[in-house]
Amino acid sequence: NLDDELPNETTTGTSAEGNIEITVKYVPPQLPANPTPGYEAAAVSINEDYLKEVKAEDLSVALVEAIRDGESKATARVAEKYKELEEDMKNIMGGMAAGPQ
Repeated sequence: NLDDELPNETTTGTSAEGNIEITVKYVPPQLPANPTPGYEAAAVSINEDYLKEVKAEDLSVALVEAIRDGESKATARVAEKYKELEEDMKNIMGGMAAGPQ
């Protein structure tokens, strides 16, 4: 089941030339209360040298960029997994429609 498999995968979003990395995890739909899947930031890594020099406003922008990058990559990965499932289902259903050989 993809909703069990996908939350175990992580995706890393980056920004500020790789100085910020944010690990993003898929959150499956929680029916019926929250029927829409989503993502959550699971970890943040910031290069110490970068952190010493960056302005707060620039850090804030970079963090948002890293989160969006991670969510974008995670969305693409989820879509890829569902496409694989769709292809598998087509193969199974196609094989059933053809009947025994």
